[in-house]
Amino acid sequence: MSDSNADLARRGLLKGSGAAIAAAFAGPMAALATRVAEASQPGCIAASASALIDSPYGATAPVNDLTTGLPLIQLPAGFSYKSFAWRGDIMSDGLPTPAAHDGMGIVRVRRIGRSTEIVLVCNHEQSTSSNPANIIGAGRANVAKWDTGITGTSYQIGGNTNLVWRDGNWVGSYASFGGLNRPCAGGATTWGSWLSNEEIRSNNVSSEGKKHGYIFEVPADPSMTAANPNPIIAMGRMSHEASAVDPATGFWYLTEDQGNANTLYRFRPSNLAGGLNSLHAGGTMQGLAVKGLPNADLRNPTLCQEYACEWVDIADPDLDGVSSALPVPGVGNVSASGPYRQAFANGAAFFGANEGCWVANGVVWFTDKQVTTNPARAGRIWALDLATMTLKAVFVSNSLQVGNSPDNVCISPRGGVLFCEDGGTGGPGNVPAITSQHLKVLHPSGNSYIFARHNFNFTAAQLAAVGKPQAGLAGDRRNTEWAGAVFSPDGRVLFVNLYTPGIALAITGPWERGTL
Repeated sequence: MSDSNADLARRGLLKGSGAAIAAAFAGPMAALATRVAEASQPGCIAASASALIDSPYGATAPVNDLTTGLPLIQLPAGFSYKSFAWRGDIMSDGLPTPAAHDGMGIVRVRRIGRSTEIVLVCNHEQSTSSNPANIIGAGRANVAKWDTGITGTSYQIGGNTNLVWRDGNWVGSYASFGGLNRPCAGGATTWGSWLSNEEIRSNNVSSEGKKHGYIFEVPADPSMTAANPNPIIAMGRMSHEASAVDPATGFWYLTEDQGNANTLYRFRPSNLAGGLNSLHAGGTMQGLAVKGLPNADLRNPTLCQEYACEWVDIADPDLDGVSSALPVPGVGNVSASGPYRQAFANGAAFFGANEGCWVANGVVWFTDKQVTTNPARAGRIWALDLATMTLKAVFVSNSLQVGNSPDNVCISPRGGVLFCEDGGTGGPGNVPAITSQHLKVLHPSGNSYIFARHNFNFTAAQLAAVGKPQAGLAGDRRNTEWAGAVFSPDGRVLFVNLYTPGIALAITGPWERGTL
């Protein structure tokens, strides 16, 4: 389908329960794009990379969780939070909350009497287990499952849970999808569902005859609307990360976490009217290329460096990948997915390891988190202007202090860019030593500042004393990743996950004091 024909077909896209969510983020992105364009240009002239600056919110300090009383995180003065969905907590459906809380998004906002209810879907990036009871949704017929068979001696236990927030409080959770392998990130649709993305480049077939590395659709309430247990094959089989839809066109933008063999992808659905299962109708997958520079190496840009880009086609999104057989310029032979094999053959660019993705007002924001020390590289954030197809490096971290592997990224309704760190202690600029991972904010200058710090460091006795006796929670988790950040449409609540030990948080406070 041509882009012009797509414009005609997209009129039905914003119909459905997700329209309010899409609209809530459209306006602020224009302001943000203007702010970044205006404010960052002086910094681009003076510096080739971003720097860490003081936070307009002030310094962080340990803040007690309003649910357990434990100081799980550090926040600026005036902010508070409530925890929920701890790994092992019993959910509303009687099942235990799975571990590995990763990508998360809002799929429904509705009024119930005088109450406002928000439903979020959370990815649990689990892979396999020898115990079938660990399959998410085990014993629940209303929970769709892709692969519950055995590959070797292991069951596929990754999947999703849905969390309910109502009038300032967590009120429930339930299993919503199972039988997946490493569902990492994903993205919310505009019609009230979530795309759960497997991060595995699999050429293998399980004992049930199932492949992995696909995208699946999760509804807000599977007890009312059954989820399709089958993958959206046309969106590719690869190490998926995030998916983000452009509400203006209905096109999706996808990232892939496959080291040195990945690009930004575009998926143009055949059915642009939207709605549950509409993406299963197929579409066209494409990869990003730099005009006049085949297989451009985009791992090491300078701050605000720009590239003129175009899209190249991918004929078979379900093609098998290759191991150590794709000759990437300046890298050598690399392992690559089937979609990237084809994009590469047509001249697609490549990044280090793409992660988070967010689209609004015609701008695609995405992160490249891969860390290396030669040359210094600790993370990038890119912005692709869809109207001009100009790609710009709006954040360039060459130090773990400035940005330690930016992973999930989200845009606040006020137009701020927030990213979750998923790094470690090894890498460039490791002075002083890294002791915790942060939620950081991209300042309009192109620099970053710290909004929150991971602070989970408790003994089993401390946890048991507040009603959290589950095995495996205790320990120093401060240097583990944040994930799943997303703001409520009114901008009052930031929902975010502590991947380890596995906790969902809802943060509130004086957002107007800073750029979020």
